[in-house]
Amino acid sequence: MKQLWINRFIWVLLAIWVVGTLPTPWGSLYALSTPQQVSKKKRPATKKSDAKRQTKKKRPTAKKSRKKKTSSKALARANAYVKRGNQKARKKDYAGALKDFQRAYKLNPSKSTLAKIKKLQAILKKKKARPTKKRAKRPAAPPKKAEKKPAVSAVPKVSAVKLASELYDYTAELNTSRRRLAQATKFLEPLNKQPLVKIESKPIFTTADYEQAADKEPGNIRLQRQLGLHYEALHEWEKAKDVYFRILARDPLNPDAHYYLGALYARLGAMDQARQFFEEALDLDPNHGATLEALSSIGIISGDRSFTTDVLKRSATQSPKGPARLLSQIRMRLDEQDYEGALSLAQEGERTFPSQVGFVYLEGVALQELGNINQAKKAFQTAIKLNPQHEESHLALANLYFDLGKYVYAALSFQDAIYLNPQNTEARYMQGLAYYNAAEWGRATQAWEDLLHYDQNNPLVRNLLAQAYYILAVEYNRLGQSGLGRTSFRKALSVNQNTNQWLAGALLTLGKYYRNKGMYSESLAAYREVVELKPNDATAYAGMGVTYWKMNERQLARDAWQRSLSLDPDNNEAKGWLILAQQNSS
Repeated sequence: MKQLWINRFIWVLLAIWVVGTLPTPWGSLYALSTPQQVSKKKRPATKKSDAKRQTKKKRPTAKKSRKKKTSSKALARANAYVKRGNQKARKKDYAGALKDFQRAYKLNPSKSTLAKIKKLQAILKKKKARPTKKRAKRPAAPPKKAEKKPAVSAVPKVSAVKLASELYDYTAELNTSRRRLAQATKFLEPLNKQPLVKIESKPIFTTADYEQAADKEPGNIRLQRQLGLHYEALHEWEKAKDVYFRILARDPLNPDAHYYLGALYARLGAMDQARQFFEEALDLDPNHGATLEALSSIGIISGDRSFTTDVLKRSATQSPKGPARLLSQIRMRLDEQDYEGALSLAQEGERTFPSQVGFVYLEGVALQELGNINQAKKAFQTAIKLNPQHEESHLALANLYFDLGKYVYAALSFQDAIYLNPQNTEARYMQGLAYYNAAEWGRATQAWEDLLHYDQNNPLVRNLLAQAYYILAVEYNRLGQSGLGRTSFRKALSVNQNTNQWLAGALLTLGKYYRNKGMYSESLAAYREVVELKPNDATAYAGMGVTYWKMNERQLARDAWQRSLSLDPDNNEAKGWLILAQQNSS
């Protein structure tokens, strides 16, 4: 029995071996019954065959597409879609632009159209993703804590361009409000910053405040002086005189009381009365610093040096070793144009009397006359450091900067002098002119507007102010700010309605301004408008010639200068340029 089962088992094994080795459909059936082996052996073969089949299928279609050409009608329609898509994209209608580009691509496939499609798809994806990100962040945001700082990844990214524009707007608003505040408070109390008396209870004082403080302490000469200066700032000269006369009557032996009246009369131009009070002050104190400083500069600024020279000589006889003797000698040397002698005496006085600012100031005057501009500038700056209230040093430094062509520095120095003496209309005019020459049109208008509060009918200022407003109007229009341009033009007409007086001058300034900026076509246009207004304006032809010369139009430049000389034979600018042109041609 056991042998029978063994024989059957052996026959079964033989049958299985025979079926697996025979090349019959049974072998294939057996192979299909093992899917794991099929997947391992036949998959790479099917991938290669599939890739070959796909390449074989694609090649003929590509050849057919190359052979096909889009018709002219389809090309025209595609171009129309592209054009309309570009217009929609400019208007930020990205969805509509995408549809037009897709239609154009169907009619005429091109790389440029495909690139635009991809770009618009990316933009639309970003737009769709933005609200989802914000909504996801809001519920998951942790509560704010003052002590803990958020992580770097949690901080929202701010556009640098947007931040810069916001900062620009904020700064412009701040500057505007600051200028308005300065203008509003300037005329209410221009002298409250002078360190005569510090009343810490209020930052800004009114006339009633000064009067109450002076009435409470009639013996306090500083409070009385501050009230007098306040009246001077308001041009209430008689009230200021009453205050100073009360000081003089109360303390006639105080040289300051005489100096106050002398300075007031000198400011009003009454030099005879001023001389009497200055002499009395020096009789009481031959070395009175304030009087000597006033005398050292009044003659130079006014041009009448005989008045101060006589007073200084009189004081020098009373105090031979005092500063008045040296000051009078320096003034004499300046009158005789002996600038080197005046310089040596001024330096001697500076060493002997180091606290006397007048010697440093006169040293700067002598250096400037000798042509030592840098040393003169240092001398004026040193005098300002020694005494910031010395108005003449500020004016001398401002005029020095103006002569050097450093107009912005000149305007700032004139501003310091105006702070000390708001009634100095000449300094206000020069400040506006310095800003005007520096092409700072807005600041020039502000300076001249302030001047009109003191001198409303100044014809020169009204012409220049109208020119500055007109230039601002042209510049605003050129930059696309038509609203501000119209406002500036209305201001120009409100200052001076007679355009014949100032329009040509404004255009001449614009011609030079545009030429310096390399905008030659705008410069020529400005000069041509001047010629239309005034056909015989020699200055316009001279400026036009310079612009042509900068453009390398040599012959046109010579013609313009010759035309200028025919209208004005004494035009030095045209003469000089013609000489230069002849030297370059030879």
